[in-house]
Amino acid sequence: MGRIGFGLIDAQRGFMPAEVGVNLGVAGFGELGVAEGDHIVPLVNRVMTEVAARGGYVFTTQDWHPADTAHFSATPNFTTTWPVHCVAETAGADFHPDLVFPTGTVHFHKGMDVLVRGEDDTSYSGYYATDASGARLPDVLRAQGITTLYLAGLALDYCVGSTALDMVQKVGIPVVVLLDATRPVAAATGEAMVARFGQMGVAVAQSTDVWQVR
Repeated sequence: MGRIGFGLIDAQRGFMPAEVGVNLGVAGFGELGVAEGDHIVPLVNRVMTEVAARGGYVFTTQDWHPADTAHFSATPNFTTTWPVHCVAETAGADFHPDLVFPTGTVHFHKGMDVLVRGEDDTSYSGYYATDASGARLPDVLRAQGITTLYLAGLALDYCVGSTALDMVQKVGIPVVVLLDATRPVAAATGEAMVARFGQMGVAVAQSTDVWQVR
């Protein structure tokens, strides 16, 4: 019998709406805010609890950017360059404070390269993420015997989608993206990513499907 895994992709303050941080009185929100990004929090909390209770493997990824990198631009094109966000060791790189991680959750960082060109960026995909020991996420998932990987987080059209496609294409692990537990930067690019999922063999579901399947 296989083992399930759940990856929470980049549920960081920098990707949450600015007004949520104002309401909570917490710094770091809204650096590159995704509309309704905070709505995923109660859903992923339940998914993480369920997966951990069933002996699954729970992990997160975080953008962990250097302050000076071509990933950032004062005049971003929102394709290969972006406003400053989720810089390592800053409030924007921290998780939403209402997230509750099960014991044993493993945290991976990505986007740590100092880029000369935004076009060379590999920070979108968790495929390139590493844990505190330097172990790469794909290698850890193989070692953990993961046979189905559920993904959620921010944002659907970039980091969640890129991670899902890489895990299917490069690692060969079946992936299910939980559509109610993610949000896109923009509706059009979110729809385009879901269409790519259908073409590339990435399944989609709702968060409730995780705890209904026994």
